[in-house]
Amino acid sequence: MQRRILARELRHLRERKCLTGDDIKERLGWSPSKVSRIENARISVSQKDIERLLEVYEATDSQRERLLALAGKTQTPQSWRAYPAPTQEYLSFLDVERVADWIRQWEVGVVPGVLQTEAYARHLIQSWRTIDNTLTLSEIEDRLAIRMGRQKRFLPPESAQIWIILDEAVLMRTVGGPDVMAEQLRHLLDLSLLPNMTLQVVPLDRPREVLEESFTLLNLDRSNPLEQSVVYIDRNVTDQFLLDEQRSRYFEKMFDYFLSCALDEEATRGLIRDQMARIE
Repeated sequence: MQRRILARELRHLRERKCLTGDDIKERLGWSPSKVSRIENARISVSQKDIERLLEVYEATDSQRERLLALAGKTQTPQSWRAYPAPTQEYLSFLDVERVADWIRQWEVGVVPGVLQTEAYARHLIQSWRTIDNTLTLSEIEDRLAIRMGRQKRFLPPESAQIWIILDEAVLMRTVGGPDVMAEQLRHLLDLSLLPNMTLQVVPLDRPREVLEESFTLLNLDRSNPLEQSVVYIDRNVTDQFLLDEQRSRYFEKMFDYFLSCALDEEATRGLIRDQMARIE
């Protein structure tokens, strides 16, 4: 998946410079077929060759950093032992999330992992013991550490752009008891004030003709008008990564639809405060 995403991004950069395979042949001495194979993810490409292409494409420093990181060795920390069989899709999701410039998410079930407090996350992870009684306390702590570590991407100094739309049911569903939920709601209020964070809620009483499960859209470069989102769908026991441009456009439209149903940011904060008052 990482190679396919890298291939697509390199093609977009070439197209933005209006360069052809023959132009690359003239500048780098490569055959047009080599460029085609790279852009179709049919062959691996070395870090050195990526750097040469990025120089020809006059990539920005941020583009260079993201693509070279994406091309690097997949990071699978030792704590993956906490997951008996992590899917390749989830590993790929973490690698892409690590370098994404812009992330949008629609969530209907629980507060997204990157916005969870430690107590809220711990309760969710511990609850898996009711299904998987082999989950040890050590594995719970490892999974919790992974989830908390992911949040650094969205806080200063890194501060990737993130836009999350929640179904109101997420705020109403008490996780871990009133104290844990009240703390989580206060945390959402604090995060909603960050300059890189957009948080909105779709009220349950607002008419809605379309229903869709939770999904995440990841973009490596939000300034690139040619780029389609990478779509990730997490169903707990199964997950799916979508790179097909037609499917990407579908989920882009779905996000825009839920955005049209959502309260604005200030009204969202008011709704969260009201729910806090009910809990407290």
